[in-house]
Formats: sequence, structure tokens, C-alpha cells
Amino acid sequence: MWGAMKTPLFDINSIFKKLFVLTFLISVLPIGLSWVYFFFMGNEISKGERSTLPLVYYGLFFLAIILAVGAAYYFSKKISRPLTHFIQTATEIARGNFSQEVVVESNDEIGRLARIFNYMTDQLRRIHQKNLHKMITEKNKTETILKNIADGVIVTDATNRILLVNIVAAKWFGLLSLDYLEQPLEEFINNRKLIKFIKEITSSSGKKLQNIEFVVENVDSPKQQVLQARAARMVDDESAELVGIVTILRDITREKEIDRMKTELVSMVAHELRSPLTCISGFSELLMDNGVTREQSEEYAQIILKESNRLSDLINKFLDISKIESGKSQMQKTPVDLKMLIEKVLDFNSQLAEKKQIHVNFDSPLEVPIMNLDRDMMEQVILNLYSNAIKYSPEKAHVNIRLHDNERDVSIDIEDTGYGISENSLPHIFEKFYRVTDNDRVIDITGSGLGLALVREIVEIHGGKIKVKSALGQGSTFTVVLQKSGHVSLAVKPEVTVV
Repeated sequence: MWGAMKTPLFDINSIFKKLFVLTFLISVLPIGLSWVYFFFMGNEISKGERSTLPLVYYGLFFLAIILAVGAAYYFSKKISRPLTHFIQTATEIARGNFSQEVVVESNDEIGRLARIFNYMTDQLRRIHQKNLHKMITEKNKTETILKNIADGVIVTDATNRILLVNIVAAKWFGLLSLDYLEQPLEEFINNRKLIKFIKEITSSSGKKLQNIEFVVENVDSPKQQVLQARAARMVDDESAELVGIVTILRDITREKEIDRMKTELVSMVAHELRSPLTCISGFSELLMDNGVTREQSEEYAQIILKESNRLSDLINKFLDISKIESGKSQMQKTPVDLKMLIEKVLDFNSQLAEKKQIHVNFDSPLEVPIMNLDRDMMEQVILNLYSNAIKYSPEKAHVNIRLHDNERDVSIDIEDTGYGISENSLPHIFEKFYRVTDNDRVIDITGSGLGLALVREIVEIHGGKIKVKSALGQGSTFTVVLQKSGHVSLAVKPEVTVV
């Protein structure tokens, strides 16, 4: 170890050389002076009696020189070696290696300096470990945040090379199994609009946050996703140089879909309200005509009443659906006998079937468990499904209502032998304001288009589900399934089956 720390003798800046030369000069100075003395006095000595003093002197002179060299080397090495070790240790510490220590060989000033130096190194090691632990903790915290946020994150450097992509963004662009770090952005992101946007932010000098919207293909489904990108420049505070670009990607597909649905809803509501209001307004003007007969006025009044009821029904159903969807509708659950509830609905609305001479049959077990339900809401469900079965069936048809007591649930089937629902219309019948228009026999039948949407909402907030099986010209069967436990489960998409 010490051999590696030897200082070259001819190094002009070496403290070893300086100490060696100084010690050597001090050691040989008395000998040199005595040599000068004997050299000039030699002639006087040689005139006298022959003497061997010069030979002895020269021997002692050279011996003293050798001893001076050895002593100078030893003391110089002893003093310079710890200092050299200090230099090497300080260099390693400056490089971040805090495991170095200076060996303490004495109790003098150099030894005390070595102890202080080792103490300083130990404190630096502790501070370094503490800072390193803090850095690792912050890094892990940042990675955890990036992994768990719902937004995508892409970080690029000043040359548009990828520095970081979180899991969400990697999934959107299909990068989960690719080695994309430190690679050019355009080689892995196949969206030209996004690449152009990031490059514009990179080349611009402004710090203002900007955003764009673009569409990407969803790798998990054929449906496209609409993403909003917001990017900001990262600039070094001291040098004012661009460090990189942070781009945040947010999925706004649902927001766009909601905006589109709101626009369509407003359009449909306006259309549905316009029709009855136009009838009411038109026939009201006709009633004001002096030439209207008694029979005509009664006919017009009946039309106005019918359209008014239709308008009122439309508004009430729409408000009921809105309350349920917004969570403002509070269920008043009470013990309900479903068998008696269905019989009540059929009894109070028997005239609907009698007008079209439709035969209604109700099958139920003798005993049905009492269910914890909102009575008024469940009456609306039965009435809507029953009235639809009558409305969309020809005269002298059959409607069968069956109540089943299963092991875990109770189901209600309402089956008709009416016009049926086409394969194209079946997936949409539970949507608000949707009306079947691909069947000539039902085009002229009036309705709000909200009944089945209201039925679905009521069934779902009761923790149940609704299913439908139908075929064009072969009738339809709607099935409501309610859990006996009364547990409210998550909303289930209605099942539709074409037979």
C-alpha cells in the first residue's frame, strides 16, 4: 500500500524532495566546513611529521555523507508519507469514495491531524449515506406516483430522446415490451401530431403550459381514445439551459362522449317536446275558430288532453331518470309482496288489454318471499313493461307474466307475442329517447322513448338486472331479476338476446 504512495525524487513539487534536500544540507554542512578547513590547512600539516589524519578524515567524511543521506531520506519519508496519504485519501473522497481512512502512526501533530481527518471522513460518510437514502426514497416515491396516476407521462431531453415513460403512456402507445429509453421519440411514438407538438415546445423559448388533443388507436379494443397532451419546458435555474420536456397525457374520451351525448340529449328533448307542444298549440287555435262544431271541439279537446298527458309523462319520466342518475332520488324500501303488486298493476290497468282484446295470463307460485323494495318504483317497472307489451302487440295477442321464486333471486318474465324487436335495434332499446324505427308496424305508435331507460335505472339501483330476448315478428320477453338479499350491486349492463 505504501509502495503505491511513493513520491518521485525528482518531482519539483514534491514535499519529500524539499525535506530531503533541506535535511541533507543541514546534516552535511558541518562536515563540509570541516573539509574546507582541513583542505586549506593540509599543506601546513604535511610539512611536519608524516600523519595519517587525512586518510582517516576522508573515510569519516564519506561515512558521514552516507549517514546524512540515509537520515535525510528516513526523516523526509516519515514526514511526507502521511501527507501523501492525505492527498490520495482526499482525492478518493472527492470522487465519492468515503470508505478511505488515514493510518495514524504517531501522537504528534501529524497524528492528531490524521485523527481529525478520519473524523471528518466519517461524518461525510454519514451525511452521504443519509442523502443517498433520501435520494433513493424520493426516487421510489416518484416512481410509485408515476405508476399509480391515471395520466400518462412522457419525459424527453433537449434532443427529443425519451428519458421516461410511465406505465399508462407505455400501454397507450404499445411500449411495454420495448427498450425505448434514450432513443429518439419519433421511432417509438407513432402519432405525428404529438411528436410535432413536443418538438415545438422544445424549440420554443416560452415557459407557458400548452395543450393539444389527438386521437390514438386503443390496443385493447377497436374504439379510439381521445387524449389531451399538456407539455412544459424544464429549464436549469442557473444556466438557463433546456433540461427536457415533460408531457402529461390525459384520457378525455369519456368527457368527449359525455359532451356528445349532452348535445344529442338536448336535441332529442327539444324534438320530443316540440311534437306535443305543436299539437296542443295547433288544436288550441282551431278551438278558437267560431265555425268549430261541438263534435269537432270535443275531438280537438281529446287530442289536446292526450298530447298534454304525453308531454307530462315525458317530463316526469325524464326527471325521474335524472334524479336516479344524479343520486338525488332516495329509495323508500319497505317489505313488498311482488305477487300482490303485479296483480294490482294488472287490475288497475286492465282496460289497456281490453281495448285490443289481448289475453293476459299471470302465473305465480302460491307463496312468494317478501322483498325489501321501493313499492312506487317497482310499480313503475311492472307498469312500463306491461304497457309496452300491450302497446307493441296486435289485437287478440297474448301477454304472459310469470313470477319465479329461485334459490337466490326472484325473477319476473313479461312475454308478449307482438311485433318483436329487430337485431339492429335490440342493443339500443334501453337508451334514452331511443325509438324503434325499422319496423313499419310500430312507427306510428307514440311513446316518449324513456320508459325502458327508466326501468333499467330503477332495477339497477335495486341491485338487480334486466334481460331481454326478442326476434322480429316473434314477440319479446323482458326479464327482471331481483336479489333476495336486498344487496345493492354495481350496475350491470342489460342483457339482450336475439332469438
